[in-house]
Amino acid sequence: MRIALAILAFVAFLPAPVLAAPNDFRVVSGTLLHPARLGSGAAAAVLKSDEGTVYYADLRAVSGIPTLERGAAVTLVGFEGSRPDQLAAQVIYPPDVTPASADAPSVRSQRIDGRIESLAGDTVVLVRATDGNKVTVLLRGVSTTTRGLLQRGDVVTVFGQPGETDFVVTGIIQR
Repeated sequence: MRIALAILAFVAFLPAPVLAAPNDFRVVSGTLLHPARLGSGAAAAVLKSDEGTVYYADLRAVSGIPTLERGAAVTLVGFEGSRPDQLAAQVIYPPDVTPASADAPSVRSQRIDGRIESLAGDTVVLVRATDGNKVTVLLRGVSTTTRGLLQRGDVVTVFGQPGETDFVVTGIIQR
């Protein structure tokens, strides 16, 4: 009995690498590794995430695949496959701002995870899950139908660009 309890106590402290399961919603940002040129005819892609993990993405459900070159920054939204490194992509977000000049850095779409604290028309105040800071976001890029589904207390992931005083949302995922 003591041996069994000792084993159970030891197992409780082993790392648990699984954070998601098959069919869980995933958002992965990173760099396109393959193919050399991604376009409308692509059925699959390989992406190295910002954290260094390599993901294999099935793109068959994506409509309007943007043309991207190897090395481009990209965000894939979809469902985890049968393995943690597989993704059944539903949406691809390429870098959406082209630099004004050759030396200007490109602006990449950002992601904020949080809980809706208040709603007022096009404005939502989110509480960031990671640090607790309040972030005001504008839902100008989100349809009125989608806005109507949002409620106070919902856990969401928003994508967009920081403005001068707020964050302009171009996409939202409600959990």
